Amino acid sequence: MRAFDETTQALDEQASVRTELQPVDHAAFFDTLDAPPQATPRLREAFAGHAARVLST
Repeated sequence: MRAFDETTQALDEQASVRTELQPVDHAAFFDTLDAPPQATPRLREAFAGHAARVLST
């Protein structure tokens, strides 16, 4: 448990913003990561526009 506490403290000291989720929000967030919804046409357009404007390295 000491390692966890030390890691948490180090992250707290380095992070300017920390988001803490309620259990119901935590579950919804990770459920969505595990099974993301299908991309909408608008999202596909946004990705295409981004790819046309941004050069990634």
